[in-house]
Amino acid sequence: MEFILLLTIKQPGSDDKVIDVAPGISIIEALTQASLMLDSPCGGKGRCGKCLIKASGKLSEPQASELAHLADHPGYRLACLAKIEGNCAVELTGQSVFSSLKGLGWTAPYSLDPALKLFPIGPRDRLDQRSLLNTLELNSCTVDSLETLSAIEAKGGGGWLLTCHDRLLKVWPQEKDDKEKAHKDQEHKEQEHKDQAHKRQAPMENLAAAFDLGTTGLALAVIDMETKKTIAFETSLNPQTAIGGDVISRITYAAESQENIKTLQNLALKGLRELLESALGERSRFVSAALISGNTTMLHLLAGLNPKSLALAPYRPIFTKSLDISHLGEKIGLPKWACFSTTPSISAYVGGDITSGLVAVKLAERKGTVIFIDIGTNGEIVLSRNGKLVATSCAAGPALEGMNITCGLRAITGAVDSFKIGPNLEPNFTTIGQAPAIGICGSGLIDICAELIKSGVINKTGRMSAPKSHPQALTDNRYHLTDKVFLDQKDVRQVQLAKGAIAAAMKMLLERFDLTLSDLDEIVIAGAFGFHLRPESLKGIALIPKGYEGPVSFVGNSSLAGVVRLLLDRSATKEIETISNQIEVIELGFDPKFQDAFLASLGF
Repeated sequence: MEFILLLTIKQPGSDDKVIDVAPGISIIEALTQASLMLDSPCGGKGRCGKCLIKASGKLSEPQASELAHLADHPGYRLACLAKIEGNCAVELTGQSVFSSLKGLGWTAPYSLDPALKLFPIGPRDRLDQRSLLNTLELNSCTVDSLETLSAIEAKGGGGWLLTCHDRLLKVWPQEKDDKEKAHKDQEHKEQEHKDQAHKRQAPMENLAAAFDLGTTGLALAVIDMETKKTIAFETSLNPQTAIGGDVISRITYAAESQENIKTLQNLALKGLRELLESALGERSRFVSAALISGNTTMLHLLAGLNPKSLALAPYRPIFTKSLDISHLGEKIGLPKWACFSTTPSISAYVGGDITSGLVAVKLAERKGTVIFIDIGTNGEIVLSRNGKLVATSCAAGPALEGMNITCGLRAITGAVDSFKIGPNLEPNFTTIGQAPAIGICGSGLIDICAELIKSGVINKTGRMSAPKSHPQALTDNRYHLTDKVFLDQKDVRQVQLAKGAIAAAMKMLLERFDLTLSDLDEIVIAGAFGFHLRPESLKGIALIPKGYEGPVSFVGNSSLAGVVRLLLDRSATKEIETISNQIEVIELGFDPKFQDAFLASLGF
């Protein structure tokens, strides 16, 4: 019999939670089992220090790698390294609560013709010899559906069909009329008839789920396919972050064993299920279609496939077409008849999140020369020249999402999300939730760097130094927003590496087609925090190269917005297939000029 220990979890504003844990597991593993997520961008190696947590009780002795992070934090441990050896307790703070910037991304106007349809079986022409499936142009169905359909046909019709594209999902026979209603009082008869007719109008709600499986976060939009409106929106941290904060760390983990691949798949499925339950509760049983976008690595892991080939030259994915994963539907809370599939990808590092984003903004339909940039750990860039699309990607790293930054964190309550410098170089900033500042997220980081460059605290090479007119601007070569929240020289270098990669990739993409910045008609910026960026800040850090004077549009989470469009506009399915088949991909990693372009783009 396995010995079980108790872990007490304390959260401000909530009752203490006590869970059973097995001895020898880390604190972060125990919290993940309890559906509580802590950031671990380094993949649990004890390098980043982001999972620092207040802990007491019988825990393993801290090793040298952990002690380096504990000097200024008595009573704290790294959750990824501290092993549970006896009953113990941890205290969660606001830093442990994941909160994404909510809202669907912007979508170009489109026609409404839903892929998921629920409709009655009407009377048939007596002379029509075609099967009902042929009449409705349906190509696939289950034996159970055919049996129900044959019974309905034998009785002369009367029932309901649920279809998704050319696939018959489910059939319901018509419910019998309640004849007792005919004897109700005359003054209520008409209204009651209408009420009962409405209740019998369909056997169930007709809902669809749009998912975005991000490396960092998960997002869900639930659509009522009858009203064609979004009725629920939820976000959460991707549980896989407990394994690592970027795709490379997860690929490395997955490559070690089939068991590890299963672990990552189950974490993703668990996160999606909890997201759906949070949004709909028991109504999740009415979701008959789900579509999910994500980068190529995330979709491979969701399908339970080894992604090792994505990290080895020539970087071949196992699949790029839209993948039917309906067999996983019940694991995220969908009914057994529901269809569940992925958006198509393009290459190892230009994934289904990008194809979905391109569908959202209709980049292929835009006239002129437009660049689409998805800012994230893996910066993807797509150039459109009158609808002809060329894509590339670069390893930007997680700095612009608040990671690898001394006081950096993701978009959680208390994160500095915007910044302006005062006349005496004093900080003026806002935080998510208007809470006390606990760190800096991506949009705040870009603002801070841009303002410090403009004020002369950061020079063109990225070096920090206080201007002679304001020697108090820096303390120990740090720019402080509060006593505990600051920006230092290492952080600036991380920003340079990230923005340098994106700027270099953009320049090389233009040069490949003999274009200059003056040829650009528009730059479109996508990403979960895109709405909260300022064009002047992106230009201030030279992520958008100097010399570009055209418009900059922010479209937010275009990946999720594109999935919503794909569910509501059947024509978008053909559009995304055309994009994934015809777009040209340029691998900058094979171009010897990229390193020179990257070095030239590091400066401000």
